Amino acid sequence: MAAPSLLERAQDGDATAIAALLTQALKPKGITVRGDRQSYTLHLWFTGSPAPPQSATVAYARRALERLQVPTLGILHLYGEQPGLAQPAWSEEIALLALSSTRALDEVAPVAKDSSTPVPQADPGAGFPPLGSGDDRVPEAVARAYQELGLTLGAPLAQVESVYFKRRAVLLRQGDRAALEPLKWAFTTLKTHLEQPTVEAEPVSFAALGQDPRGETEAPRPELRPESRPESLLPRPQSPSRPHANPPDDHPDDHPDDTDLLSFQNRYTNGLIFPVLMVLGMLMNALPIVNGLLFGIKIWFHELGHATIAWLAGRQALPLPIGWTSYNPQRSLFVYLGLLTLLGLLFWAGRREGKRWPMVLAVILAGVQFVFTWLLSANTFTLLFSFGGIGGEIYLAALLIVGFYFPLPEYFRWDFYRFPVVLGAAFCFWGQLWLWQQIPRGKASIPFGSMWGEAEQGDMNQLVNTYGWTPGDIMGTYGAIAHLCLFAIVAVYGYTLFRQHRETFIALGKQWLP
Repeated sequence: MAAPSLLERAQDGDATAIAALLTQALKPKGITVRGDRQSYTLHLWFTGSPAPPQSATVAYARRALERLQVPTLGILHLYGEQPGLAQPAWSEEIALLALSSTRALDEVAPVAKDSSTPVPQADPGAGFPPLGSGDDRVPEAVARAYQELGLTLGAPLAQVESVYFKRRAVLLRQGDRAALEPLKWAFTTLKTHLEQPTVEAEPVSFAALGQDPRGETEAPRPELRPESRPESLLPRPQSPSRPHANPPDDHPDDHPDDTDLLSFQNRYTNGLIFPVLMVLGMLMNALPIVNGLLFGIKIWFHELGHATIAWLAGRQALPLPIGWTSYNPQRSLFVYLGLLTLLGLLFWAGRREGKRWPMVLAVILAGVQFVFTWLLSANTFTLLFSFGGIGGEIYLAALLIVGFYFPLPEYFRWDFYRFPVVLGAAFCFWGQLWLWQQIPRGKASIPFGSMWGEAEQGDMNQLVNTYGWTPGDIMGTYGAIAHLCLFAIVAVYGYTLFRQHRETFIALGKQWLP
């Protein structure tokens, strides 16, 4: 059997072969190419002196990969570099899913060492197949999606859903997040393809994807949401002069994703599972045996309430689950800079992934940290430290509950952990809300005393004896904070429902209003 040709190897996704074909075409202009393949990703380095121009090189690479039509590639990383320099002069990422669904062009875009000098296009005989070669009547992305799920071409949607959810459950149990992302992309691609209307009399060709089969109007291509496929496969808008950036994921109502319960855009998760978690939190408080067994959760929130005040004020603190938090009353520059660095990393991660919520949270906490560390007096700090125990059971729990609707950087895996965390936060929050509802009615008492040491060392005792608070001040302050947090939770829940069901609410309003 004859060895496969360079072109055949390139069409199979061989990075070395693809780089060799590009080098053959661009060598007359002093540009060499080297490649590296990592699963769905292909890296190509274009080396020249000076570095090849970004926009023309990117356009050339796009057309070259479009000609090759490699079905097993999902993302293309391009780099322009100059010999002798440690870092590339530029880099850009291209979603090959976008290439598989665009109309084929007749010529490869020219690449030049500068914007005024054109480069001859690659000779098809030198390695690049003519456009439209092979069977182009099936979208390449659809074929790749069927292959990813291990299904035959044309399998119905019911079979696709069955295979997807079974494999997804296995991968979740195994914790294999890397394999889960391509699986989600394949499922969403096939679901979009199988649910869209088709014209039986005239099948759509691969070269004409994105057009109406009858040539009358141009139909918009379906767009997949970031939570439903790998980030590397997102076709993002970009300008020729600057690399793209991840689009912010701040409008879940615009592109709902009801196929993945972990998605922040899932309307069932946001509208039904969230209130179920709230009700479970109430039931956990109402059942004495459950309340007693899970009382440690409330202790954790209590001690974290103390510790967060100390950390934001630049003090060393160690919260312990036994109902005690030790802290150093002296400021620590190490604590201040360490926490500020963590907040900076949170801001950077949010900006890199296009998530505004982590960026806003990092900025707000950095501002609070500055005020607490450098502007608060020692007396005010100790007052807030005493106040923050029960306060943390209210506002920290409410913050985590509201955070159910806001994505954090992928590193935190908040899309999964938010469910158990919010359940624990709901258990703590509803317990405190109920307590401060009952105290003014005389059905419960203010929690004076301490779990350890003298009773006078308790938080409420410190507020009364050291800072002159009255029982009325305590009840009014904690009660007001609990009700404000409750209002915030209800408002965020209601706003999310309105955004995701805006058209339904508007239609009902028009029906009932005169």
